[in-house]
Amino acid sequence: MSITAHLRRRGCITFLAIGITSILLIAGLYAAVTTWPSVGAKGADILRGIIGDEAVSKLEMFVFQSQDSLHKLKYQWGLEKPAVPWQVAAQVTGNKNTLPVITQTPAVKRTLTLNSNSPISPTPPPGGQTSSPEPHTTLSTTPSPEPVFTSTPTVWIPSPATPLGSVEGEGIWSPYIQGVSGRTVAYRTFIQPDPERPYAIVAVVAFDLNHTRLNYVLGSIEPYSPDAPKRPGTITPADLAPNVLLVTFNGGFKATHGHFGAMSDRITALSPKDGLGTVAIYKDGTVRMGAWGTDIISSTEMTAWRENSPLVVQDGKIDPKIYNNSPADWGYTVNDVSPTWRSGLGISADSQTLYYFAGPSLSMPALANTMLAAGAYRGIQLDINNYWVHFVVIKPVGTKLIPEPLFPAMMNENIDRYLHPYTRDFFYITAVTEP
Repeated sequence: MSITAHLRRRGCITFLAIGITSILLIAGLYAAVTTWPSVGAKGADILRGIIGDEAVSKLEMFVFQSQDSLHKLKYQWGLEKPAVPWQVAAQVTGNKNTLPVITQTPAVKRTLTLNSNSPISPTPPPGGQTSSPEPHTTLSTTPSPEPVFTSTPTVWIPSPATPLGSVEGEGIWSPYIQGVSGRTVAYRTFIQPDPERPYAIVAVVAFDLNHTRLNYVLGSIEPYSPDAPKRPGTITPADLAPNVLLVTFNGGFKATHGHFGAMSDRITALSPKDGLGTVAIYKDGTVRMGAWGTDIISSTEMTAWRENSPLVVQDGKIDPKIYNNSPADWGYTVNDVSPTWRSGLGISADSQTLYYFAGPSLSMPALANTMLAAGAYRGIQLDINNYWVHFVVIKPVGTKLIPEPLFPAMMNENIDRYLHPYTRDFFYITAVTEP
């Protein structure tokens, strides 16, 4: 055999070996991402240190697009149908916007009983004509020394959500989390935002910020900064208690994916960048969301803030940047319409309702449309990919804290990750002590 033929043979063998290795690598990553999300996530982190962020993101995107194509084929062939993450408790009628039946007291805050000796008398209607007493006003001849006031509690429910798809129960707010007194402090619903992907169904959880408080924790490592002081990556001990800790959920991207600013408990892990979408928490419990440097300004009243890419929704409108396909903006997703698990955080126009979003096979436009449909006035994306998108409700069982995932089939790995020291940043929500 000539030297030239020998070299060609070796070249073919090498090329074939590289091809087989690549196929096995892709197949392994596909299996890991699909079957063992934690293995896939940690394996991707290891690969980033070997072949770089951009190469890994392209590999991940190939896997995500393959998963999406397989999903589409299954639905086209009738092998699968859209599956809702939970069943709506209330009976759904023909109107998809029908809300659960909730027994709600009238909006009157107090009831006044009057008698003939009272110096207060019913106010006549315009024109001087008398009318029947109001439903909560009773005229009595029985002597009464003073008017009697009784308070009635109000029931909070989020603003109606707009269904975007066709699954039964979509857009209906169901009671989800109750405080010690039995008051519902969080509702949940789901939205089907993408007509091209009927299997992309997003869970939305809405919190009453008058009775809950948002908290943010820097991970012990992420967001990484070589100059930042050490931090424990733990929930405040006083908050790790039954009926106090209500929810834990994921934070944002790693530092290498954008170096987005983050601060908590007077520790700044990374400095903020002007113009980026930010959630800020203040000493009095107020939560604000907006662009750093314009909507959000540095203040000594802040206890924490976290940036994560540009705003997805700004002032009730979709930010045009979601269509710019920028890897630096959206977490090294090579093409922003490529589907993957995504999460996000939003807030209502009056800053009284906080929204958490999470779902599979989401493009950036689908996430943005979900935010608007749920009622968010401003919103940012949080972390992406199935292992890192994580939300659990904390149920008290005696003195123990038991986590229950929002998506039981997909959020059950390392389910109590935020109840112990953790390397990556996260949020948690506590109950506000009621008088």
